[in-house]
This record gives sequence, structure tokens and C-alpha cells, in this order.
Amino acid sequence: MRAPGLTAVFCVAALAAPVACGDSVAPSDPGDLGIGPDPVSAPVDLSRAWAMSTPEAQGFDRDLLAAAFADADEAVPNIRALVAVRNGRLVEEAYFGGMHRDSAFDMRSVTKTVTALLVGLASDRGLVDPDDLMTDRLPHPSRRSEHGGIRVRDLLTMTSGMQWSDEEDFGPWVRSGRPVGYVLDLPIVAPPGRRFIYNTGGSHLLTVIVQNVVEGSALEFAERELLGPLGIGNKRWPVMQDSVIVGGAALALRPRDAAKLGQLLLQGGRSGSRQIVSRAWVEAQIGQLVALGDLGYVLRDAGYGYQKWSDRQGGGDGVSAFVMWGYGGQFVWVVPDRQLVVVAQTHWRGTGDHDRRQADAVADLIVHRVIEAALPIRR
Repeated sequence: MRAPGLTAVFCVAALAAPVACGDSVAPSDPGDLGIGPDPVSAPVDLSRAWAMSTPEAQGFDRDLLAAAFADADEAVPNIRALVAVRNGRLVEEAYFGGMHRDSAFDMRSVTKTVTALLVGLASDRGLVDPDDLMTDRLPHPSRRSEHGGIRVRDLLTMTSGMQWSDEEDFGPWVRSGRPVGYVLDLPIVAPPGRRFIYNTGGSHLLTVIVQNVVEGSALEFAERELLGPLGIGNKRWPVMQDSVIVGGAALALRPRDAAKLGQLLLQGGRSGSRQIVSRAWVEAQIGQLVALGDLGYVLRDAGYGYQKWSDRQGGGDGVSAFVMWGYGGQFVWVVPDRQLVVVAQTHWRGTGDHDRRQADAVADLIVHRVIEAALPIRR
């Protein structure tokens, strides 16, 4: 179990206002040649199975999209699934390497975004607040005075200041039998809120906090308040030695269900007429709260919100996106300007040093093939 495959440590360059998320778009008649469909407000009811549509009806260049899907396994030999949803309609899907549409696949650090949604659901119910001190919500004998300034918000934005390296700490952490104590025992290397340090252990602390404040377990809370209302039943979410679901990795989802999570964020937390998680939470989650710049691969103008990446060029030049990103090229790529959700799943075990190249290849397939096939929406 590993995170996206980078040890990210950045000074926080800026705090930006959250990016607002537009309503979903219902299907409409195809527009004129070279023009996508009209935008209309109609959030999809995500508790139901996806409605199907054709590429043309949802504003795709049919030939470009077909070529992207046909070439996917050549572009990314380890790809296992590729799914495109536009305007709340499933437009295209393909499965490789023996996988099929009902295969639940471990999406690694995509899990982190779901963990943040659980924190948001608890926050909406008044059970926890992003400004709460971590130590107030996380009673544990490994707490030290140095942890005193860390807030839940800092865990959400990877700015807690706690030392972590996925390459050096992930394996020992998993084997330690002390999923909270191991993280808290590490040194504090920066003041809270000042430095971005990608920290999978810190993400697990968030699910422990959720379990500490909700009725029942964090998994039961997730099933009752999030996964169940989204119609997501075919999943696997293992627990660690503390009997708490892994906060930073290991959630296995069907590709169609991973797309529902992207669509939920695209719809501002709504499913049909029901507000699953508050719009204010979603705006913070998908916003660029921490500006990171160019990560060197995959994201070119990157930022981080609540356990989720953003990229002002993530849908191509001048087209913003927000991205759930897991090790080895697991992606839920959401482009609000195109009302588009793209899911990619890959075989990631054993990729090792090839992780970055594989993630880059998947991102290239999504941005330069699938997204480019989506014609701009009529304004």
C-alpha cells in the first residue's frame, strides 16, 4: 500500500480561495459542429445506476474518443479500466487485463479524498471542526506538547508539519502494529500550516478522528452516510491494526462507483435533490488551499485542498481540473468546464520506480486524448 509515488515536501506558497463547483449538466441535444451541449442545472441522482448515452449526444468528437479508448492499452500497458462520464451520463468504458465493470480495484491514495468526505460529513453534523486541535480529537499516549498547534485542517491539507516519507515510512508504518503511535512518534519538522509534506499516516489519523466522534465505526459511518446514499456497495475497505479503516490507501472501488465520487464533487455535494455533503465543504475540498506549482509530472499548476489535488491546467491549456490521484496512475479526473469525469485504474503492484512514468502516461492519455475529445460546452 503506497500513496501516489512521490515524497512531496513544499513550502506553502500561497493560500487561495476555494474553487467553486458548478452544478451537473443534464443530457441535451448535440450542438452545432464543434460545439458541445448547452449547460443546464440538473444534478444526477447518484444512488441509481448510471444512465447511458452516446459520445455525440454528450458533446464528444466520436472518432477522437473512440481512438483514445482503443489505444489505451498500448499507451498504458498496465491499464485495467478507463471510464468517461459527461453531463452525468456514462458515455464510454473499457476494461483490460481480465478486469470487467464489476471488478473492485484498489485505488490507493484516491482513498484520501473519500476520507476527507467523511470528515466533511462529520463536520456538517457538528461532530468535528477543521479548526479543532488534533490533540483534542485524538487522545493517545504518544501525543506530545509539540503536537499542540496542529489542527484537523492541517491534516486535511498535508501541512501538519509532521515528518513523513512514503518511500521510507509507509512499509514500517504498516508493519508496526501502531498506526497512530508510529505517526505521532515522528519528529515535527515545520510549524503547522507552513509546509506541505505528503503524509499517508496523517490521512489515517483523520479516519481515527472520525471514528472517535461518530456513532459506530468509521466504516459504518461511511456506509450509512456516503457510500450507501451513492449506491456504492461493491467495495473493499480494509482496516488497520487499530480496527479503523485505512485513511490513506486501500479502498477498492468499481470504476463506475469511483466516477460517482467525482460526480458528487462536481455537483457540489448533491445527489439529485439530496445534499450529501455541504457545498461549503466541497468548495474547500476541491479548492487550491495550498499552491504547489509544477510537480514535475502529471500536474503542471498544482495545488492541494482537503486530501485532493487541483491543477489550473489539468484539463489542458487554460482548463482547470481537480484530481483524485493514487499510486501507479489511479485517477478520478474531474473537469468542471467540460462537465467531465474520467476514471483510470491500473495494475500498480511492483511498478516501483516506474510509478512516475506510468502515472505520467495515464495523465497524458486522460488530458491529451479523452479530455481533448470533449468539445467545449455552449455558453
